[in-house]
Amino acid sequence: ARYQNELAGVDTELLAERFYYQALSVAPQIGMPFNQLGTLAGSKYYNVEATYCYLRCIQSEVSFEGAYGNLKRLYDKAAKMYHQLKKCETRRLSPSKKRGKDIKRLLVSFMYLQSLLQPKSR
Repeated sequence: ARYQNELAGVDTELLAERFYYQALSVAPQIGMPFNQLGTLAGSKYYNVEATYCYLRCIQSEVSFEGAYGNLKRLYDKAAKMYHQLKKCETRRLSPSKKRGKDIKRLLVSFMYLQSLLQPKSR
């Protein structure tokens, strides 16, 4: 279902997500479904959701090697976004736009901190 979504443009994301959660209910020790859920999450919430899924995959009894690379890629993006955000000026924005920028700054900073706290074993 996920590949139909990516390749054929058919909106099957919810179906794919359901299948991955069903796989986890059958074999919760397998990390691969978490990796796939991370891929499905994409960049929602500035990659926080995908990061959670990849970390769950890595911490599973039977982890999936590809999750390490996926997580590293997200951490690299977070570092880049973090350094770009530091340069942004928010004083002249309306309160509603400032709030959106503040939320983005919080989530990106959280992701950057996560990246700094991760062991560099891989």
